[in-house]
Amino acid sequence: MDLSFEQVVSILSQIHSFSPNIELAVAGGEPLMRPDLKDIFYHIKDNLHGMNIELLTNATLINQSNIEWLAETVRGFNISMEGARSEIHDSIRGKGAFQKTVRALKLLIENNAEVAVRMTYFDQQENEPENLMRFINDIGVKMFNFRYLVPVGRAANKELDANQYRRLCERVWEVGQNLNMIVGFSDPFPEILVNMQRQKEIENDTDLLRGISVTGCSIAFALLYINPQGIVQLCPYLPIFVADAKKGDLKKIWFENDLLERFRSSRSLLKGKCGSCEYKFACGGCRGSASAKDNFLGEEPRCWKR
Repeated sequence: MDLSFEQVVSILSQIHSFSPNIELAVAGGEPLMRPDLKDIFYHIKDNLHGMNIELLTNATLINQSNIEWLAETVRGFNISMEGARSEIHDSIRGKGAFQKTVRALKLLIENNAEVAVRMTYFDQQENEPENLMRFINDIGVKMFNFRYLVPVGRAANKELDANQYRRLCERVWEVGQNLNMIVGFSDPFPEILVNMQRQKEIENDTDLLRGISVTGCSIAFALLYINPQGIVQLCPYLPIFVADAKKGDLKKIWFENDLLERFRSSRSLLKGKCGSCEYKFACGGCRGSASAKDNFLGEEPRCWKR
């Protein structure tokens, strides 16, 4: 059973008490299907100052009846789209989804909302990310987030091709530069490998190279993932039980939980090419992807760096 309104408010208040200035990523399933979402968002806006909401949604439920309160309470919208044509997007998201999502994108732009489109590459044609970037750019969307599938859940048996991931990311980065778009990657390593400026920043950061500081994979560093039932897990792609947020003190869970503590020190224990990579403290790969290949400390199978 999903968390009640009272439980959601309690959990958010606990988080706010020890980390008030956070980005709260609200995802699903589809979060807009929750009847009391408006009340939750206004509670955050009115009572939990400094907490900013990032809404991850397929946008099919965004319309004239809710755009006003969404635009007032949500700092950023991250909209899922899988292609620039209905035939592609609807084959993944359901019949009619493309038209509804495009209508919502235009509505959000008209209301001066901060909007990014997020695409996950499954088995679309390799030119589809570029097609989508050009399509949303014409609408007025200037932020694009890209992810190659993670082999978990229903994608567990999908074929992975690190060289394909490289071709896609390099092209996405190049098109983004040409269109003056802000391009982001959901995995930690693509930007390092395609963005020369980011590489230079890392190579000039001796603390990061030695592991005194850590970036990249945010599990246990900047990410506290709580599923709709109130269970703290490592992340959506590594859904290992950490604690029950309904029963525990979240501040104590965050600072004292043994599993989170072990994970924070695991970067120096990585194996394979991740273990020998000079960027391991700036990246760490996706541990969910590595875990899908039987070892969460193993190398990231989708990374093309050798």
